Amino acid sequence: MRKQLPDLAVTGAVALVVLGPLLLGSGFWLVGDMVFVPDQPWKPAWLGLDGALPRAVPMDALVSLASYVVPGALVQKALLLGGFLAGGLGMARLVREQAWFARAAAITLFCWNPWVHERLLIGQWAILLGYLLLPWVALAALRLRRDPRDPGNLAPAAIVLVLSAVCSPSSGVMAVGVLAVLGLTRDPRGWWRVALVAVVANLPWLVPALTADAVRVSTDGVFAGFAARAESGAGTLASVLSLGGIWKTSILAGERASGVLVLLSCLLSIAALGGLWRGAPDRVRWLGLGGAALVLALLPTVGPGADLLEGLGSAVPGVALLRDSHRFLAPLGLVLAVGVAHAVTLVRARVRPGRGALWSGVALLVVAPVLLLPSLAWGGGGEIQRSSYPRAWADVADIVGPDDVTVVLPWAGSYRGFGWNHRRAVLDPAPRFLPGTVLVDDSVRLTDIVVPPEDPRVAAVSRALDQADPAAALREQGVRWVLVEEGMGAVDTPDAPVRYDAGGLILLDLAADGPVATGETDVRPGMARWQEILVAFGHGLAFLLLLVAVTWILRPGSNGRHTT
Repeated sequence: MRKQLPDLAVTGAVALVVLGPLLLGSGFWLVGDMVFVPDQPWKPAWLGLDGALPRAVPMDALVSLASYVVPGALVQKALLLGGFLAGGLGMARLVREQAWFARAAAITLFCWNPWVHERLLIGQWAILLGYLLLPWVALAALRLRRDPRDPGNLAPAAIVLVLSAVCSPSSGVMAVGVLAVLGLTRDPRGWWRVALVAVVANLPWLVPALTADAVRVSTDGVFAGFAARAESGAGTLASVLSLGGIWKTSILAGERASGVLVLLSCLLSIAALGGLWRGAPDRVRWLGLGGAALVLALLPTVGPGADLLEGLGSAVPGVALLRDSHRFLAPLGLVLAVGVAHAVTLVRARVRPGRGALWSGVALLVVAPVLLLPSLAWGGGGEIQRSSYPRAWADVADIVGPDDVTVVLPWAGSYRGFGWNHRRAVLDPAPRFLPGTVLVDDSVRLTDIVVPPEDPRVAAVSRALDQADPAAALREQGVRWVLVEEGMGAVDTPDAPVRYDAGGLILLDLAADGPVATGETDVRPGMARWQEILVAFGHGLAFLLLLVAVTWILRPGSNGRHTT
């Protein structure tokens, strides 16, 4: 335990410096895709039972259940803080044979890098949590390699695969890739067990994705639109090699615009790769993992890579999962963190009497990630500020019923810039704040293209809003309420009585002027019984796998808690 105190201190310090404004104050961080609400109601959609693509399944279900016990603001704090602690301590355990300062270098690089900064400022907190689980995936992989047929070695892999899949589909896929590269041996007899566990662990999102037959995913131009970008004159390769280069350039750290700093960050990456090559016993596997992540992130930027992915996506819709290929750069962060620990150890081994100056090299490798990216401190350099919802949101939530359908206007994309949220673009909170079915336009507006909606219900609402009498058309589709969010420009609202008007929200009651259709419509399509059964079965199998794996590790006589 005493050996772990430096690891806990370094990890805690990094978490506090990054998350300090959120942890030390009240309110929420609401930015990009990061949406938490005070009390998230339960909905079948959280389990993928609404026919839409399962982008936050079953994470939204867990957040909803947690918010029944503690306020949503505490849920957000606990998830982000817990993620950073898990990531730092997992990384320390992964390189635990190294000295404390080498472990500190690994923790710092893993938790403090451009990839973490960019995913935090874009609000992809669940994907960030999946990244922070990767050291534990690597630990499970190293243990699995001893004997893939031993259930005691397979149980930790099952746990981390389920937890990763809970975070997001892409996190589940990345975890399987890391486990396969680092954990599988040449003996094919254990492959089918690993493959079976991997599939079962990802069933909570995989089954809804496969049964959402009405969803149409566009691949036209999206791979180029979401491709990695050069942050400076150093070029795209330098940006990506140094764990940066996200497509959303508006959230980039100011220092990343400097070609000199990006190249210095590349030198840190090269030093880490050199340490990996010189010091790691499994260097081929680690370098292969890092190389695969690098190639996947760069593929849409190289020659016909984007066109190739578009053609493949047209034939296999699931390839659209790769449209933001930069997120799959995450395993490179794991590889570089392991490598920098070995690099620090190699430098320390060269310290001799009269060569004490080399200690400054050791210290530089430990603090270099912070020096090269100071903008990550204190919520992205103050970019993310705390916000609190106006009372109007809770008032509207009290009016809307759990079986009602609500349409949110303006009908122009799903990101909003509220005055009470410092005009920071955030995914519309209404679907998570209000009970019932809440529909927003889920088209994505990029610089050059507009990615069309995936949800067929959105197309049905668009057609209704284009009718001569949109209120009547919406009623025919089963829509009861129209929520108008003010401050986003002029909005053409349906002609209906106002039920609520305060705090920047206007709630129109369509039912006041005529009956609202019940039963199945294009907006309320319902889900076939067989689909519901399959989705429930997928969740049940994944939960059973997690339960069996935890029980196996905790059984009397197990030494699973004490070895890698």
